[in-house]
Amino acid sequence: MFDTDAQVRPRMRSTFLSACIQRTIAALLLPILLLAGCDQDAMFEKLVPAEEAAAAKDVVAKLAARDFASIEPRLGPNLRNADARAKLEQMAGLIPAEKPKSVRTVGANTMRANSVTTYNLTFEYEYQGGWLLVATLLERRDGKLTLEGLHLVPNRQSLAVANAFTFEGKGPLHYVVFALAIAIPLFVIYALVACARAKIPRRKWLWLLFVAIGFVQFTFNWTTGAWDVHPVAFALLGAAFAKAGPVAPWIFTLAFPLGAVLFFLIRPGFQGEQPAPAKAAGTEGESLR
Repeated sequence: MFDTDAQVRPRMRSTFLSACIQRTIAALLLPILLLAGCDQDAMFEKLVPAEEAAAAKDVVAKLAARDFASIEPRLGPNLRNADARAKLEQMAGLIPAEKPKSVRTVGANTMRANSVTTYNLTFEYEYQGGWLLVATLLERRDGKLTLEGLHLVPNRQSLAVANAFTFEGKGPLHYVVFALAIAIPLFVIYALVACARAKIPRRKWLWLLFVAIGFVQFTFNWTTGAWDVHPVAFALLGAAFAKAGPVAPWIFTLAFPLGAVLFFLIRPGFQGEQPAPAKAAGTEGESLR
């Protein structure tokens, strides 16, 4: 049995689109796999402003040494008041007398507005009896760097342990979110392949785009269990997970695969019988004798 040209062309287009979808998915997953294998700490350190980080650590060192006279000239106008010395002494009491075993940058954010640059830098100091989280706010204006905020929080465990991805002590919602983070992308990928093979008469690329995107985001903090809903938001393949830094909490994002669901509901209409190709006039019943 031989297929006519009219029958072969749709199959060729479907095969080509299916191959394109598979290559697109591979291209999307490849950077994720490559990033997962990289040293996150090394990548993160490249984003930390070296000069400002050194200045912030020097403030903490002066605070640990009770050298308040060296810190006060660095304070911004909003912190220079009668209570500044008393607050510095109170924060110094949170710092252990011993030398820290390690200092790790766990947060870095730089914002520029006009001629002012703001640096939010967070460090984790490890001591014999625990950890100390130090959040600093620096501002550079007209070439001068000032301290605009300082916050110290003692912790019994490191952020790496506190924000580690684990199922220990997690509730039912964690398991549901994790299962959906796997199931939704698989469902969307299956729908994409089915859509590429379906006999959609026109604008198949619009259906492919519609199927690939999830609508209405649900975000979930794996460490704290806090969640939020963003009605006007989208997610490719309906799910994602990421964290803001090497020791930041994992944030899962889920989105409803509306396009994939609608496609499977409407697909039977695309699979109706196609009209048979018309025969050439005058050929019916002809034969060579």
